[in-house]
Amino acid sequence: MRKTLIVLALGTFMIVSCQSQVKKTGSSTSEEKIATPASTQTAEERSVLPTKTADAAPNFDGTIAFFSDMAGNPDIYVIQADGTGLTQLTDDLAFDDSPDLSPDSSRVVFLSARNDPDPQFPNFKYDIYLVNIDGTGLTQLTATDEAEDHPSWSPDGEWILFDADYDGDGFFEIYSMAVDGRDLIRLTEGPHNDQFGEWSPDGKTIAFASDRSGNWDIYLMQSDGTGQQALTDQSNWEVFPTWSPDGAWIAYVGLVPGSGNTDVFVMNTSGSYLFQVSNGSGFDENPTFSPDGKWIAYQAQMGGDFDIFVTAFHGDGETYEMFSFPSDELWPSWGH
Repeated sequence: MRKTLIVLALGTFMIVSCQSQVKKTGSSTSEEKIATPASTQTAEERSVLPTKTADAAPNFDGTIAFFSDMAGNPDIYVIQADGTGLTQLTDDLAFDDSPDLSPDSSRVVFLSARNDPDPQFPNFKYDIYLVNIDGTGLTQLTATDEAEDHPSWSPDGEWILFDADYDGDGFFEIYSMAVDGRDLIRLTEGPHNDQFGEWSPDGKTIAFASDRSGNWDIYLMQSDGTGQQALTDQSNWEVFPTWSPDGAWIAYVGLVPGSGNTDVFVMNTSGSYLFQVSNGSGFDENPTFSPDGKWIAYQAQMGGDFDIFVTAFHGDGETYEMFSFPSDELWPSWGH
């Protein structure tokens, strides 16, 4: 199973899991010709080099789900975006990670390895779970022989997108299921990996990453799996797409294979314009837009730990540390 971080080694990766100053439903997939992406400009780079400072950050609104090992094991937490109201939602010796807040911020879908009979990091056998925002109502949604990965909500809160290798061909495909774990629908197929799907805010389109071209690129498809087309076509790799609330932009993680570095980028939905949001020396990953679309939060690694940072989407690129604990905080999901 692929853990929810990106590990770079010997020129390969495994999915396992602004000028700036930093201041603190569907039918089966049909065989279609993949559209060629529009020519993309070289990324406009904003020099973002996160360093911890004591400067005050703006007051942020909303709720953020994330996972952290602050209690000794990776568990799911929520916190208000202003740093108050920290709540631990799960407490299990196994890995609980990859949270995604429901559209109304009342529930969190996440991955758990608690049923893995032989847990070996990072190759966990994950299942998908739901939990209420107060930690009650823990519900297991999948109980298959295969591992699931990257659950995410539909904008109406009725469906969950995820990827898995249910057919045993060695490649991950994208599936959707009803929020009660029923009505499984396969959306992609083929001798390649399709992963990390995210619905657009209007529910009509899904952004996802695929290695079908030999590199990891960002693709779009209709919500029923048809109309697949590439947005990026570069020698670098692009993974983990996420939509802005207005559906006009897609943030994602970009990397040069073997570089030991990942950064956050944003592009428009035609793929014709992109810019770089972060430029740290380590891993800047897993972007999420604020509910008002003005900010992008992501995890960044400094001093051996991951912390959650936020930068202005439209603005001068000032970057702030949202909150910091003496532990790793990863995979932010920002909701109302």
